[in-house]
Amino acid sequence: MPSTDVIVIGAGAAGLAATEALVSLGKTVTCIEAGNRIGGRVFTDTETFGLPFDRGAHWLHNGAINAFIDKGKALGLDLYPAPDHTLTAGDDPDGTALWAEVDAISDAMRREADAGNDIALSSLFKPLTDWSFTAAMMHVLPMGRNLHEISTKDFADYQESPDWFCRQGYGTLVAMTAADIPVTLNTSAQQVTTTANGVEVLTNKGILTAKAAIVTVSQGILAAGDIRFDPPLDTAHLDAIGAITLGAYNHVALHFRPEALPVQPDTWVTYKVEPSEDGVLRGGGALCNISGTGLCAFENAGDFATELENAGPEAAIDYALARLTEIFGTDLKSAFLKGAATAWGRDPLFKGSYSGALPGQAHKRPLLRQPHVERVFFAGEATHDAEPGTVSGAHKEGLRAAEAVAALLG
Repeated sequence: MPSTDVIVIGAGAAGLAATEALVSLGKTVTCIEAGNRIGGRVFTDTETFGLPFDRGAHWLHNGAINAFIDKGKALGLDLYPAPDHTLTAGDDPDGTALWAEVDAISDAMRREADAGNDIALSSLFKPLTDWSFTAAMMHVLPMGRNLHEISTKDFADYQESPDWFCRQGYGTLVAMTAADIPVTLNTSAQQVTTTANGVEVLTNKGILTAKAAIVTVSQGILAAGDIRFDPPLDTAHLDAIGAITLGAYNHVALHFRPEALPVQPDTWVTYKVEPSEDGVLRGGGALCNISGTGLCAFENAGDFATELENAGPEAAIDYALARLTEIFGTDLKSAFLKGAATAWGRDPLFKGSYSGALPGQAHKRPLLRQPHVERVFFAGEATHDAEPGTVSGAHKEGLRAAEAVAALLG
């Protein structure tokens, strides 16, 4: 007989939400996590700089519908709406030209989606001014992929409302909300087998049995086949995994003496991104003076993010420091204290940042949440059609999967 009701694989936002919900319904749950911590791709590092640095998710997207805002307030954390502080370096200091082009690109994508056309952003993009490539970059960053990989429908389906920040870090918030949720760390799933009575999960520490399983690992892990399924996943699931892929997105964190940064806390800084012969947009944007700490996060995405990962953290730090020095002046270098760079694509537990649909494939996102042979369920940011790529979306999908499993078990 199964030893527990449900096995939850992965302790990111989806796995934690599913575990908590099932326990509250009186189900016995074993939640396993391959890493040595909970939170998945939302993790606040407090050791590198001695202050909160979100290595993954930092923006509490969709503030109007993000459950973590009320959760954080209830915990006594300092949450606040993301201020509308921007700086555009160069001949457009108030950003009028840049953001007009950003809006024009977004509107064009939505028009195509409304017309039923799921095409690549690259087919719509026509450089009009010196700021066109920066405007394009402002779409590469949130989607975590190159222009030719951005689906107009996936972009248009995203539900958007004002963002928030947590002064102690988004990862800290998630970890605190999950402090009482039982998780078995350093335990990786290798195979999920459906049996006559339920499921068996082969791990690096032995076999676990249950009546059902919820798989919340990243699309990168599923695409790599790091977890085997018996019987194998059907064609529809495999096709959807190939269509909804993980992108490339990283932070280069630079810590300066706060008084040296001539911007208000949480100022978004942009600059002119130049075109390249190979079409790769090499550049990014920076969230500067995060919560007034002097920490700046230079965000990069797409092929350029992969290039910086391959070059190594020192090269990434040098690049980001050079860009901010160009913007704020050479005196900023003397105020530089320390840097760090993330490399989510090289992390074997994730193999990428967050999900996006390839052009023409956004309609396959709902297929990801379909159960496999009735007892194996899937949940995560990739399975949410309106909030993909977000902690909020992952949390909601964990709750959705828990409800489905509870209905199955009765």
